[in-house]
Amino acid sequence: MNNSLKKTRPYISVVSPVYGCESGLYELYQRLSKTLSDISPNYQIILVNDQSPDQSWSIIQKIAQKDSRVLGLNLSRNFGQHPAITAGLDRAEGEWVVVMDCDLQDVPEEIPNLHEYALNNELDIVFARRAIRNDSMVKRLSSHLFHVALDYFSGTKQDPATANFGIFSKRVVKALCSLREPIRAFPVQIKWLGFRRGSLDVRHASRAHGESSYSFGKQINLALNIILAFSDKPLRLAVKLGVTIALLSLIFTIYIILRSLVGGYSVSGYASLMASIWFLSGLLMFVFGVIGLYIGKIFEGVKNRPLYIIQSETPQSETPKNT
Repeated sequence: MNNSLKKTRPYISVVSPVYGCESGLYELYQRLSKTLSDISPNYQIILVNDQSPDQSWSIIQKIAQKDSRVLGLNLSRNFGQHPAITAGLDRAEGEWVVVMDCDLQDVPEEIPNLHEYALNNELDIVFARRAIRNDSMVKRLSSHLFHVALDYFSGTKQDPATANFGIFSKRVVKALCSLREPIRAFPVQIKWLGFRRGSLDVRHASRAHGESSYSFGKQINLALNIILAFSDKPLRLAVKLGVTIALLSLIFTIYIILRSLVGGYSVSGYASLMASIWFLSGLLMFVFGVIGLYIGKIFEGVKNRPLYIIQSETPQSETPKNT
């Protein structure tokens, strides 16, 4: 094939999961196009519609018709933000890949700063650190509680000022895409990979489009999923709890026996019954905790279901159109 007809490989790709942000998609595209063209004319924008209930997919299709550097992926149902990110990363072709939210709280104009910082410091991973968060008090509080719980139970240190927004080298993305466990947690998995990592303070805009889909309940569920997938601390806590209850039952057993010896109880067999109930309750809590958590993780893994299903995608031409 003539080299002039080959599709030029993107230098930088942007992956953005889309849910409930139809009013901001055109602005997102325009600001990304302007920003990325300052870095390289060879760029790729991947918008992953996570079955948004509005007209997001229709708008993505219109944007992709105008500019073939935009790839739209339409998932068959709502798989969640992190599987949607995985779908975009699986299709990202750039030497550098940016992950960001679609609501424009992640500022597209900060991408060149992240890119330059990664190059100057020879880093593979640069997270955008929201030094000043433009979120409501309730949102900041729930996020803080989320990270406190996550830090304690997972045994890791997560910076609440960082989220998904960042820039990542191609080899990091390739390594991440090789991890196919069903429970996805993009920032946690990125940090688990290792590589040379840093963070850069960036602007964080107030929410102008849509509403956050992460309620406090969803944050709790996400934290629980991450804890079960990336830590065995709950198992160790179950062991400690079982041992503690068993010790307390032993102390209580001694108390009951001593009291029964001095005539404190008139019911025959009371001492042995109470001792057995307390002791066995502690052991059962420990055993069921260990078995239940492991079975849950095994059950999710052995099904070997795909992380996401793409219902449709926008067609890609060989050469980008003029915009």
